[in-house]
Amino acid sequence: MKKYLEGTRRINTEEYRNINLEYYLIESTYIETGLSKTAYGIEILKTTGELIETDIIQKITDSKLKAMEIINKLIANTVTPIGMVYAIDELI
Repeated sequence: MKKYLEGTRRINTEEYRNINLEYYLIESTYIETGLSKTAYGIEILKTTGELIETDIIQKITDSKLKAMEIINKLIANTVTPIGMVYAIDELI
């Protein structure tokens, strides 16, 4: 599995806390009917002070372009790890 940072977002809350979000493209290989294939997934990492929250979906699509389109929409809408599954479900 390989992981590539594709974007970040920083949010300042009303309580003056900083929330940092990192969006990663996940690339993994798997074997299907004797052939090696590549699948793409997404990980979102949320950091608030010392607290870390993360979620990862490893095999969303076989298309890197489609995975990048999804990541860009997640970044644009400031999606957090807790909302990632729901957001991706709407995008696919």
